[in-house]
Amino acid sequence: MRSARSSVVPVSSRRVTKPVSRPSSRLRPSHCPRARPELAEYIVAGRVRRAHGVRGAWAVESLNDAPDVLFASGAVLFAGDREGNLLPGADGAPQPLHIEDGRPMNREWLVRVTEVTDRDVSDAWRGRYLLADAASLPEADEDEVYVGDLIGMRVEVDGQGLVGHVRDVYDAPQGFILEVETSTGRPLVPWHDEIVRSIDEETRTIVLAPLAGLLD
Repeated sequence: MRSARSSVVPVSSRRVTKPVSRPSSRLRPSHCPRARPELAEYIVAGRVRRAHGVRGAWAVESLNDAPDVLFASGAVLFAGDREGNLLPGADGAPQPLHIEDGRPMNREWLVRVTEVTDRDVSDAWRGRYLLADAASLPEADEDEVYVGDLIGMRVEVDGQGLVGHVRDVYDAPQGFILEVETSTGRPLVPWHDEIVRSIDEETRTIVLAPLAGLLD
């Protein structure tokens, strides 16, 4: 399966339901979800949609499944760029953003941070991502796994062995899609029970059904 990637956004802190699998592969989820390999300890929490009001608040699109935790008053976010990468400050360290107030607003979250105090500065953040410490996420339920945990996992086809590794995960209108790095390309694999047979978090292995043309 192949499709355009232009409309996808980072979704490392979203959760997906594990496929119905053999009991031996039903393991507890990791305590510290992984983000992109180059980010290591950070996950994408949301994206600034626009400035809101004159005091520097943002209307934020939540890209995580625990916005009441990550956007709560007193929580700390980190500055990201418009590609979802961690954006270090002049000293090379992550730029912390201390939340003074965060609350749901229609389908978005209204977030105000100490470091941004006027509308002009707030508006300059439009389209930028906000990251969070991966350890701040609550533990996933037993039948779920964080999307960021999937990145880097081995991908096997049942009965055929290793075929590649998960390079990225996309949130498309039809559901989550795995981008698999193989020796011949980067095919896109839908996250559906009839395709994804099992996931073993201990060995970090995903097993796919041997469907014709799946990895072409």
